[in-house]
Amino acid sequence: MKNIIKTIPVLLLVVATSCSKLDINVNPVNPVTAPTSLRLPAILGNMAYHNYSHARFSAYHAFYITNRLNTSKIEALWNYNDVTRLGAWRWHYFDVGSNCKGMIETAQIEGSYNYMGVGKIMLAYSYLTATDSFGDMPFKEAYSGSFNPVYDTQQAVYEGIAQLLEDGLADLAKAGPSDKRMDATSDLIFQGDVSKWAAFAKAVKARMYLHTANFDNGYDRTLNTVNDALNTFSDAIFYYPKGATREWEMNLWGPKVASPEWNFADIRNSLVESMHTDFLMNYLTVNENGLVHDPRLYKLTTPGANNKYLSARASEGTSTAGLPTGTTMADFANLYNGFWTANDSPLPFILKEELYFIKAEVAFKKEDKPTAHEAYKAGIEANLRRLGVSEQDITAYMGSSKVISSAGNLKISDIMMQKYVALYLQPETWVDMRRYGYSATAYPGIYYPKNALAEWQGKWIQRLPYDKQTEYIYNPREIERLGAGARSWTFTPVWWAEQSQLKN
Repeated sequence: MKNIIKTIPVLLLVVATSCSKLDINVNPVNPVTAPTSLRLPAILGNMAYHNYSHARFSAYHAFYITNRLNTSKIEALWNYNDVTRLGAWRWHYFDVGSNCKGMIETAQIEGSYNYMGVGKIMLAYSYLTATDSFGDMPFKEAYSGSFNPVYDTQQAVYEGIAQLLEDGLADLAKAGPSDKRMDATSDLIFQGDVSKWAAFAKAVKARMYLHTANFDNGYDRTLNTVNDALNTFSDAIFYYPKGATREWEMNLWGPKVASPEWNFADIRNSLVESMHTDFLMNYLTVNENGLVHDPRLYKLTTPGANNKYLSARASEGTSTAGLPTGTTMADFANLYNGFWTANDSPLPFILKEELYFIKAEVAFKKEDKPTAHEAYKAGIEANLRRLGVSEQDITAYMGSSKVISSAGNLKISDIMMQKYVALYLQPETWVDMRRYGYSATAYPGIYYPKNALAEWQGKWIQRLPYDKQTEYIYNPREIERLGAGARSWTFTPVWWAEQSQLKN
């Protein structure tokens, strides 16, 4: 594992350039292409960083955490106008996407359907992650050599993603013994098991279909797809090596790489300066069956001093002067060294509990509450067991009022809030909140942040800005056409949020 991840920074720089007429450009001992077996670990490692680069911002916009300083421009003020670099854009197009394209092309030459299929599926997954934060983006003219490609509508990007997934599944169906070997050395997720990759592709489709199901009559399609995925699904998780000493072998949520010298400044984590919001902590408070808090809280964080779990209102933060008598900043939970926030924590792509909650939401919308209730409970139990909660605490929590015992009493907020906890810090939660228009019907107790700038006029944050060091310099005509140069651009809903019928 260590040796594989060590190759990632090198493979970030793989660019196929040559000139057939100038021998000086050809180095026989330094190839300009990489074999599929070396491309794939780079793609997977880069995708883990790509996921993080979105989560680093969405964790604040989705009310998981807030910055201690109520003047922090992005986290408290929702002001991206002074940001000069958005690494999340590059992580998709260069670090993941270009390597996916290169692997697909090489796999075609090799006749390796396994690598072809996985390349298309990972490219689709990367595009979905990116477009859900940015909205419109180049797809048809991406990788065409143009410095100013036309931005496709998000709807067109979704159509392209769907086709990539279909093509990837078709390639996997053709995979056989003549393909180049794919094993645990090259495939750090599923160790070369193409059936698991097929289930992952279906899970990506289910996630994508859910985003539009409420306005394109897609609930049946989503339910059929998520059931198909669940039949053979295994968690898609990128694992970092234990005991790593080099920063590029570690999870970016961990304390060791909070500010790595080699990374973009905009995606360095600031958990040491952050705390849980009261929105999250109110839901994690139980005070029943011998449980003070949801037992997952103790797995997701490191307890603060005196086992206290203080919180702050989103965007407002706090200071020593504002704390209750007898408490200090140390009484807030240490957000590092939790299940997902240690140096060697795994980083999830899609977890099985997300699929259960997709099924629960869709069944609920189809007015099939018994099915929704069973999937809802399965999602909660899967997440409790994943985090290592004891069976005794699982029984106590499942018997508390936090878990609805009767299908007839199930509300959409019960499903969405449990999914919210299960997907702690994942960017998909911000997708859900925007689909529901930050509605209190789905997220009871949510409130508009006090310190969001008055110029936003009470609008909710909706997207990330494009990378100013590339798009605003090299593609200004498209930026102008979209209106992406406006100060309030990040408050313009993406396509599926604008079309959503869930906002109430």
